[in-house]
Amino acid sequence: MKKWFRKWICFTVLFGIFLTSAQATDWGLWYGAGNNQPPRGEDTIQTLAQYSAYFMGDPKEKKIYLTFDCGYENGNTAKILDVLKKHHAPATFFMVGDFLDTAPELAQRMHAEGHLVGNHTTHHPNMSKVSTERFDRELKELAARYEQITKHKLDPFYRPPEGSYTYGNLKRAQDLGYHTILWSVAHADWDTNRQPAPVAAIKQLNSRIHPGAIVLLHVVSSTNAVILDDLLTNWENQGYTFAYLTQLPRQTNPPQTAKPSSNIFKINEKPVQFTAYSIGDTNYIKLRDAAAALTGTAAAFGISYDPTVQIVQIKSGEPYRMIGGELNGPANVTAMQAYPTTQPIEGAAHIKNVYQIDGANYIQLRELIAMVGGSIHYDAETNTVQIQIQD
Repeated sequence: MKKWFRKWICFTVLFGIFLTSAQATDWGLWYGAGNNQPPRGEDTIQTLAQYSAYFMGDPKEKKIYLTFDCGYENGNTAKILDVLKKHHAPATFFMVGDFLDTAPELAQRMHAEGHLVGNHTTHHPNMSKVSTERFDRELKELAARYEQITKHKLDPFYRPPEGSYTYGNLKRAQDLGYHTILWSVAHADWDTNRQPAPVAAIKQLNSRIHPGAIVLLHVVSSTNAVILDDLLTNWENQGYTFAYLTQLPRQTNPPQTAKPSSNIFKINEKPVQFTAYSIGDTNYIKLRDAAAALTGTAAAFGISYDPTVQIVQIKSGEPYRMIGGELNGPANVTAMQAYPTTQPIEGAAHIKNVYQIDGANYIQLRELIAMVGGSIHYDAETNTVQIQIQD
């Protein structure tokens, strides 16, 4: 009798574990803590973290993670991208197969302007109800189609359609290299036949925003296209900044956000078209732009790169040989991810701050000019950075 009872207990426990792990969750939120406070979700931050999943970032940091679901294109996405560029606010667009097939130029634009593009499945099924084989196929086919169409890889973020998942889904997405991204702020914007009034939408979203928020919006929403500029302005005025999902807690090697520099640059009073980014209010200049601009001055230097060891060498006094693409002028992007460079810069012993942005090295302008023996003056009235090089 005792032996049978022990077996029954074991079976009951194991069945309960199986039932819990297989049970589907339809993501929901409760805002009972009050306005501008992090909500309670169907799962906790700690539970989701086991599967590299998130519904919000650090609630102590005034960062906002903007995300947009792209079910299909109906005329609002370009307007949304225009507003994001105006505010230099990076976002993540979660792509569905239909959007990718019917609006490939917008998918290209998202990447080109510095946004992330994540996986929202090929056919947008309820992924908690499909087989493991179908689950894999939905993610892998979308990723392959995106790479085929755009020549770029998807970013490693997945959003389950309808917010429906099982723990098995979360684990499988993790095994496939994805972070599952849910949300902590949203509004009823997905039904094109019942769009919320702009004033009411702004009021609701403003009441729900909080530090560390992952905001879910839909590109099908005409309301979102109308309110986004005012919404982002309001959040900026409250002291929020906009961050990449790659900057969420527990991400490996999180990047800095690099925004196109708004400054005018001159060398010895002559305008120069640097490709420059501002990282933490400090200007970073594309290394090859600097070499091209200083050609013919006493500060000229050459650059060589050894791909076998991935070492960049700066050679003072040598002529610089153009490789093409230098001095294209201000970057026409929303923002870019800037990662600390992994390529040693030889011949620049005093250069400490170097980032890679879109595969190119960017050096802190003041460090670079100090290295070549020049000086910098900033004219606030004209927003001009004056670089002086002795002949």
